[in-house]
Amino acid sequence: MKNIFLSIAILLVTAGLAAPSAMARTMRGGAISHRPSVEMRGTGHGPRVGKPMPPVGARARAMHYGMRLASRPSGVVLNYGGVSFIYDNGVYYSSIGREYEVVRPQVGMIVPSLPMRHSVMMRNGSRHYIHNGVIYRPIHRNGNVTFRVVGFI
Repeated sequence: MKNIFLSIAILLVTAGLAAPSAMARTMRGGAISHRPSVEMRGTGHGPRVGKPMPPVGARARAMHYGMRLASRPSGVVLNYGGVSFIYDNGVYYSSIGREYEVVRPQVGMIVPSLPMRHSVMMRNGSRHYIHNGVIYRPIHRNGNVTFRVVGFI
């Protein structure tokens, strides 16, 4: 339980504070749609959900490990260690039956890009990036920059 609170505190510090307007509506008892913000593309109504999702307008970083979507999230497929993951704007999903669960990435995974809202830190004399508690190191290959997961905070 202590680790959960510590993880939440770290996420809030590195990712910014949660959306206050959504929290205020919840406290007042206002109606909130439970579509995930990472799926708010196009004019659709969003996916059906297996677990409660963050309110409309909440940031994608409000997604937490264990949340599940009933429909496939958009994003790129990453294969690592014989397992397929979907990476979408800093959130990693793994297929669990017919649902997609938000999971923690594996150290060593390489992603094509990072979300716009990431933090920069110097580690061992080189630049690293942090998003959602995941530490990335830039890799330059064939004239392109990708990012390798190197740890967690």
